[in-house]
Amino acid sequence: MKIILKLVFGTFLFIIFSITHASAATYYISTTGNDTTGNGSIGSPWRTLVKGCNTVTTSGDTIHVNAGTYIEAGQCFLAKGVSIEGSGRDTTIIRTTLTSNYTAFIEMQSPDQTLGNQSISGITLDGQYVNATNYKTWLAIWVTGRSNVKIHDVKIQNFLWRGVIFNGINADNPGTDVGYHHATGNEFYNNIVTNSADYGISGGGSGALNLGFQDGMLIHDNFMEQTGRPEGKNGWLIKYWNQGWIKGVKIYNNTLIKQPYGGTYPGESGWDFAIEFFNVEGFEIYNNNIQNGAIDMAYCYKASYDHCTWIHDNIITNTVLNTKVEGAIIIEFRSEHALIENNIINNKSYGVSFNTRTPTANGDDRNNFPGGNTPGGYSYLVNNVIRNNLFSNMYQGQGIGNSFAVGVISEGTDDPQINGFDIYNNTMVGKPGNGARVGIDFSSMQANSASGVDINIRNNIVQGFADYWYLGSNPPHINGMFMTHNNIIGNGNGNQLGNPPTTNYVNNNNLAVTPGFVSATDFHLAASSPLINMGFAPLVLPSVPGFPAIPFNGSA
Repeated sequence: MKIILKLVFGTFLFIIFSITHASAATYYISTTGNDTTGNGSIGSPWRTLVKGCNTVTTSGDTIHVNAGTYIEAGQCFLAKGVSIEGSGRDTTIIRTTLTSNYTAFIEMQSPDQTLGNQSISGITLDGQYVNATNYKTWLAIWVTGRSNVKIHDVKIQNFLWRGVIFNGINADNPGTDVGYHHATGNEFYNNIVTNSADYGISGGGSGALNLGFQDGMLIHDNFMEQTGRPEGKNGWLIKYWNQGWIKGVKIYNNTLIKQPYGGTYPGESGWDFAIEFFNVEGFEIYNNNIQNGAIDMAYCYKASYDHCTWIHDNIITNTVLNTKVEGAIIIEFRSEHALIENNIINNKSYGVSFNTRTPTANGDDRNNFPGGNTPGGYSYLVNNVIRNNLFSNMYQGQGIGNSFAVGVISEGTDDPQINGFDIYNNTMVGKPGNGARVGIDFSSMQANSASGVDINIRNNIVQGFADYWYLGSNPPHINGMFMTHNNIIGNGNGNQLGNPPTTNYVNNNNLAVTPGFVSATDFHLAASSPLINMGFAPLVLPSVPGFPAIPFNGSA
């Protein structure tokens, strides 16, 4: 009897599934259709996507857009569960003339925790932006409150303000994620996004892709470029939305191209950011080709993950040497268990910078959570690791800004609180004739409240920096630093240390030999290198899909 019941129950589920599947309908949009007389069938299609979106509301249904070029004057309100599919992004072109401020062409708004279970694919969306006085639509797609939304194989171009927003909640600027549910299962992949991020509207930088309150979102295999606007008007490629609050998000296998930074001080003409995020946990960025611009993250918490952020196997380079100060990776405020490894950082003024604030700061537009005002506040750096990276052709840029391969700075208070910091197996090489000032910089620790313990600097090659290979603060506030088995050569000030610690300080077994790189542009150690038998690990560089070899020596 039990077996029979199971069979009957299984058959019943199959019938339900079959009925549900069979009830899903496909509606059609065609350049030969008619919004008045059409019914959306294949034989009598509608003329516009606006008509389709605002008519089809049954979950599971699909709006199919036939090949052709469409001009859309209205706004699409896409119901949950309804998908849009084109005949291919190269053949299905939708141009919008919508001009309302801060308005998206496709709106996907729902209460928090709504299952979208839908996708948008196979189309090109063109906002027809030309310049600041001749433009059309502000934003392509805005998703709020929905999970399981996939946007893939879409081209998004020429939107004034932003390309796409994924916002997990409806509340604005909550200051914390306590009590809110993150959206899950969202994905953005195989897309092309160009000329769809502005700097200056609403007083700051916009993103071509924007994320807020996302858990486990995947962003991969996209090509994104923001280079076509005047100096100081290009926004970021990927940016936080609604204070960020993202966890378990992965950004990988993307090509991101931004216009080189042109300002002479931080904040002039925007910032040198290609990616910027606030409030991250378990955030992974890997196998990306980032040309011009930096990764910037603020408020990095480990929470239940192994790392607050894991940045690895990326190529972060200026394809042509910039004359201005431009960086690669910036970690701001607090940082717990950040792991930065196996990256190529090339043609930059600074490589990895930890930018702390005072222990009593509450983080500008967000509360100091989790844990309230935890010890060290936003000056606290705990158990961060930088290993096996290549910093090549590090140069001194024109203007105000950092000039090092790896450094810790304090924005205004000089009181970082460091508890565990490992820098090892990195190769750091300054640009011949114009090397960045310092290889490793801990000079921003002058305040009496600054502190540093358990700092390990070992097995690094540091070559060609203008002033010092290592520069500490005066007076020093580090109690416990170990410098061992580094190869130091060709740096200014006779390869001497600048302001070394005085307490629990170990400095031994360091070398000064010619490393023996394969060539002037290949910083692997040759088989004949004297370092191979001296405990130096081989440099393992990333292999980013679709990216050619880097001209490490660059050009001015």
